[in-house]
Amino acid sequence: METRRLINIGFAKEVGEDLCAATVTDLFRDNELLAGISDEAYAELERATEIVHYRPREIIFEEDEPATFLYLIAQGSIRISKRGRAGNQETLTTLTERDFFGEMGMVDGGERSAQATSIGHAVVGRVGREGWDLLMRLAPHEMLKNFTRAITGRLRANNRHFIEQMMRNERLALLGTTINSIVHDMNNPIACILGACEVMQAKVQDEMTAQMTGMIRAGVEKMQTMTRELLDFSRGTTQLDLQTIAVRDLMQSLEPDFALCRPGVDLEIEALYEGPIRADKHRLHRLFANLIRNAREAMKTSAQKGLKFSVQHVDGSVHFEISDTGCGIPAARLAHIFEPFTTNGQSKGTGLGLAIGKAVVEGHGGSIQAISSEKGTSFQIVLPLEG
Repeated sequence: METRRLINIGFAKEVGEDLCAATVTDLFRDNELLAGISDEAYAELERATEIVHYRPREIIFEEDEPATFLYLIAQGSIRISKRGRAGNQETLTTLTERDFFGEMGMVDGGERSAQATSIGHAVVGRVGREGWDLLMRLAPHEMLKNFTRAITGRLRANNRHFIEQMMRNERLALLGTTINSIVHDMNNPIACILGACEVMQAKVQDEMTAQMTGMIRAGVEKMQTMTRELLDFSRGTTQLDLQTIAVRDLMQSLEPDFALCRPGVDLEIEALYEGPIRADKHRLHRLFANLIRNAREAMKTSAQKGLKFSVQHVDGSVHFEISDTGCGIPAARLAHIFEPFTTNGQSKGTGLGLAIGKAVVEGHGGSIQAISSEKGTSFQIVLPLEG
């Protein structure tokens, strides 16, 4: 059987042509859609299949696009999602190696009903209309059986998913009602606390009192931020207090969180940009503090404990990255970590921190992604300078 050159779209310039020139055979022989077809039929299909590489989080096709290809997964995972609350993408399912997607458009010729996105680096085979017709002509019985089995399995999985989604929405609605009541009841005592701080500052001018009232005010502001985050998230909205702040000041506000890592963790802070950014300082502080805390938790059982926090300016955006050498996140769970009530084995977690953090980042017009392996996890946040 002939060997074929890997075709790379949007990836060759970064990794170099040498990596893309690898030769392969039988790359899709174990794909579930092709089970039981003859070697002759497979050889014909292989010649009609275009091999494509996708970067992490690269969109393969959008919802409502014309359907022109069937995709066979050789390596990596693919997220199938649909626009949901507040226009956010809600995960329908995650497909892995040996699976396939995009087949419904080949059957009915309609538009895409969902979005497909690579989770990490993915290698897929792209089969056009001619390849699909070839399969149906050379192996009609096998294709019908495999197709029916796959659709039945996905229907069952989707039923489970939608039941879970309905329960999750009910929990969010209940959370919103509860938080709204709590916020209403907290307004009066918060106003009393802030009023008392102002009186103390006006009557007593010593340094100790100024420090104590400052701590009280900062604590109250943190309480207000947390409750507002929960309330916004339960409503599917994100209301930000955008101001021009210095990244340097944001980093300094995280120093107590960095201090909790010392001395047991090898901490590296790389601040290549400390200038201004248009952002909600309190919301970003909460996000980064949560990621630092998660990293500490992930490294509890690691022999080598290393945490790196870096920030740099790239093409009109500020790139933040928090990397740890912890236990990593399993691939099946990685696809869902930004969904509500999803935790990575943390007994004290609520499962809302990353979901709220994602909403905050997207409210700034930015993006957040996680890359993980058994060697550790990296969260990458990109924010526009102007918010």
